[in-house]
This record gives sequence, C-alpha cells and structure tokens, in this order.
Amino acid sequence: MSTLAWVVVGVLAATLLLTVAALAGARARVTLVERRLVDLEARLGDLDARAAHAVQTAQGAAALARRGGTPEPPGTAPRVLLEPVTGRLVKAVAWGAGARRAATRLARSVRSDTR
Repeated sequence: MSTLAWVVVGVLAATLLLTVAALAGARARVTLVERRLVDLEARLGDLDARAAHAVQTAQGAAALARRGGTPEPPGTAPRVLLEPVTGRLVKAVAWGAGARRAATRLARSVRSDTR
C-alpha cells in the first residue's frame, strides 16, 4: 500500500473513533434526558392529581358559600361587628402601648449605664 492509502486509512480510522465517541456521549445524554423525563412525568401526574383535588375542594367551598348561613362550629368566639377595622385598631393600640413601655425601659437602661 502506498503512503497516501495509509493516510486515508488513518484519517478514516480517526473519524470512526471520533464518531463512536460522539455517539457514546449522545447516548449518555439521551439516557439522562429519558430519566429526567420519566421523573417529570411522575411529578406531573402527582401535580395533576393534586390539582384535581384542589378543584373539587374549591367547587365544594363555592357550593357551601352559595348556600350561605353556615353555622359556626361550637366553641368559636362570637364575631364582632366590623371586626377587620376594630381588630386593626386594637392591634395598633396594643403595639403603641408596648412600644411606649419598651422605649421607657430602654431610656432607663441608658440612663443607668451613663451613671
């Protein structure tokens, strides 16, 4: 065989080796993608079941809300008129009183540290 023939055979062999290596890498990536796809399908099935349950719960809650007048469970505190407003007001007053006490204590501790 001539030198040119050996060069062609060498180039073809190198190309074949590179192709086999690229094919092995592609096969490994495809296997990884298949595993991830199977995992995602399982998670999607779980999410689909949860979504169906959430829809059923929401439909049940909407039906109960349309009925209206549902009695409060026994042992619950009575509702106050304008509770959202009064609740915020009570919270603000309680926070204000607590802040005043904390500021007074802090001022006392600062005065005692400087003496």
